[in-house]
Amino acid sequence: MNIYTEGWSKNDHLVVAVSTGIDSMVLLQLLITKLQHTYRQVTVLHVNHGLRDASAEEEAFLSRYCTTHHIPLRVHHLDLSALTEQGKSIQHEARQQRYAWFAEVIQELNADVLMTAHHQDDQLETIFYRVMTGRTTRSRLGMEAVEQREGYRLVRPLLNVSKADIQAYQAQHQVPYYEDASNQDNHYVRNDIRNRIFPMINENPQLDTEQLLKLKAWHDAQFDVLKQNAAAFLKQHTVQTEHSISVERAAFNALNHAQKTIVMDELLAGYTKAAPISEHAYEAWFAQIENSQAQAVIYSSDKWNIQIVYDKFIIMGFTKEALSTQRVLQPGNYDFGTYQIIVHDEIAHEDFPLAIRTRQPGDRFVLPNLEGHQKVNRLMINRKVPKYERERLPILLNKQGEIIAVGTLYTAPKYEGKLEIIKIGV
Repeated sequence: MNIYTEGWSKNDHLVVAVSTGIDSMVLLQLLITKLQHTYRQVTVLHVNHGLRDASAEEEAFLSRYCTTHHIPLRVHHLDLSALTEQGKSIQHEARQQRYAWFAEVIQELNADVLMTAHHQDDQLETIFYRVMTGRTTRSRLGMEAVEQREGYRLVRPLLNVSKADIQAYQAQHQVPYYEDASNQDNHYVRNDIRNRIFPMINENPQLDTEQLLKLKAWHDAQFDVLKQNAAAFLKQHTVQTEHSISVERAAFNALNHAQKTIVMDELLAGYTKAAPISEHAYEAWFAQIENSQAQAVIYSSDKWNIQIVYDKFIIMGFTKEALSTQRVLQPGNYDFGTYQIIVHDEIAHEDFPLAIRTRQPGDRFVLPNLEGHQKVNRLMINRKVPKYERERLPILLNKQGEIIAVGTLYTAPKYEGKLEIIKIGV
């Protein structure tokens, strides 16, 4: 069998996800026989989903097997009853919980590698599924033999081994296993691909599902080119500060759709790890960036936003805490979002405490030479301050509640030279 063994070393502690199915039991048997000298230690992890009558029997079988072969075993029980009662799909949630537990155990054991028994037939199903569901433009097409996860490596040693070869090995070496009856339920999409669609394709002598492996190789090569081009674009057409990224609109609009998607994924990598933006949302964003509007809010949350600002669009991260009202009791330097306020010693004692806050409805300041008042909002409009910046611009007030400064736009004559407001971010 073409087993991939380059993902770990003799000094590594391996943990193996074992379901008691034929694939994972063959992998475990290989590790304790043929591959027993390729690692330092091995631990078996088993998740009991509790959804089938055979679950308890399978757990007991694996416990006996590991005891017989002197292999440490960790078992985790999932409670998915709430989802099943609601008639919801449990596959995604079960997978999320499994891998969360795997990560916890790996950290506890200070292990190095998590192994799964995904094989070549699983790879073909994954490629087909991603192509047929349109999930092909933002990542490599199938699974990788090695993936670097947070704190460990995920290795799939059987990824280049066919199911037929696994079955032949099991028969030759009499590897015990349990067959999961749910694998025959075509209600699940992956089962339908495996049990119905692929056999029909392979019945035609002119068709071969293994051609999907060539598609993956070609696709991944093109994807790597897109990633390289995205890196070059970001280096040439963006300006990044601690709080924001500014992107040239014209240069971005000149990219094709696929390249825009990869560039945007790279731009948002620090903000969207938990929930990537959908392609449908991207299409709407790209249309806004392409049109002629000078200013617009593309997206906004309590942690980050995207704004169109004339010839660029800006991605800015922020926290609400940074913009809460601050009281200034004495001269010194004070940070407020992406601004720094410097209060000099010349400020009169009776002016303290000063207040630093964002604009409020009805805010007005005295015009130079005492020629009436002007609304802060009108000043911002006249000076073409972007909409998102208007909500973050620092407003300074003295003890009497008079506005003495509006960001970098205005300082009352009485206070000129006595305080400074400096923009330290885009």
